[in-house]
Amino acid sequence: MESLVVECLRCGSHRQADDSPLRKASPECHRCGYVGWAPVADLTERDRRALRARPLERRRLRLA
Repeated sequence: MESLVVECLRCGSHRQADDSPLRKASPECHRCGYVGWAPVADLTERDRRALRARPLERRRLRLA
């Protein structure tokens, strides 16, 4: 199975993740403890700046 590089949405650190729905038992960032991740290839610099500028309590997944 291929692995992909994901980026922490809080601090920007990277890690390898399996490309499967059952990624990792402990998904916390080793650097900051945050649990929000996105594939590095899917994020633009604009997205990164917008996410990091937003307070943690306002970073929520909005479902339709």
